[in-house]
Amino acid sequence: MENILHEAVWEVIRCSKRKKIETVLLLETIRRKAPSSIGDFELPKRLFDILKTLEKEKLLQIPKTKSDYKTGLPPYVTALRPEEDAVLIQKKTELYNLRHQTAWEPTYMASFACHLKTEKELKQAIRVNDYLLNRKPDTKKIPHRERALQIFESEKALDGYTRKGLFGGRITLEILDCFYCPEPLPFQIPSPDKALLSGKPLLVVENANTYWSCCQANGDMCIYAAVVYGKGFTVSANAGEYANDGLEQIRADLEAMEILYFGDLDPTGIAIPTRINAMRKEKGLLPLRPALSLYKALLEKNLPTPYDRSQTKDHDPMAAKQWLGDELAEIYLEKAESLRWPQEGLTSDDIRRVSAQKEI
Repeated sequence: MENILHEAVWEVIRCSKRKKIETVLLLETIRRKAPSSIGDFELPKRLFDILKTLEKEKLLQIPKTKSDYKTGLPPYVTALRPEEDAVLIQKKTELYNLRHQTAWEPTYMASFACHLKTEKELKQAIRVNDYLLNRKPDTKKIPHRERALQIFESEKALDGYTRKGLFGGRITLEILDCFYCPEPLPFQIPSPDKALLSGKPLLVVENANTYWSCCQANGDMCIYAAVVYGKGFTVSANAGEYANDGLEQIRADLEAMEILYFGDLDPTGIAIPTRINAMRKEKGLLPLRPALSLYKALLEKNLPTPYDRSQTKDHDPMAAKQWLGDELAEIYLEKAESLRWPQEGLTSDDIRRVSAQKEI
């Protein structure tokens, strides 16, 4: 029986993720394993004897603290794991050496690299440090994934740092001689004559069917410098980056006056341009403007549909008023909790008619 209890206690200690194990847990363990002939008053003594044996075997340490006056047991015991402790000490030594024996690049790295805590950060910092120490003064800027492959041997290593940079913004893409290269946004121009397009707005739409209809109408009417396919922007920080950089490049190339946006009339459809605009503001870019004449036509045609999934988290009446203006927002908000207006409600003929009225 003693061997059974001994093994049960040791199994709990061995499998514990924590080095300090409360003795109440161990007492409960032997209480479940002990036969009924061993009374509750005897169990603490049995456990203490087992703990002393394990201590002699150098498997645990009993603390020199005051024992419980009822059971005579210490509040906890500490498991001894010399192999794990040796690995931990070695790891700490390695990290210390990385921090303090690396020749950190003086301009950018020396001020913070020796204070980094984790192995991942330090190894990342050493790769950046090597690049900065060995870069040529006339190094040309290249897309961030090309630089990431050179520095980290992984083309995606900088994907999560395109906005704020590494190490809390201390190392930016510019410092690493690279830039965020967004996926190109598909767009269609109504004429190859750029002089004809200059000064006209861009129109961004979110879905493929509406993109086709807008392109057809714009090919006839030439109201927009281009129709841009937003590819169903998702409401996230990355989508904001993707939209901002791609749109700005198209706008600059075509010398477009401004960027109009037309999407679904529902909470998510309004949240998309609202959040993209927040990002554009951070970058000092002109905000997207709503294509109000298209939104108005969508509401007037009035082909609403019930929600196929909840959009409650995005429902924001104030954001709707700021995006649509009071008049259109009032119409939208009257039914917005139960109905939505998909942008596919407008056909190419509807868009031609709106364009002909020149209420863009």
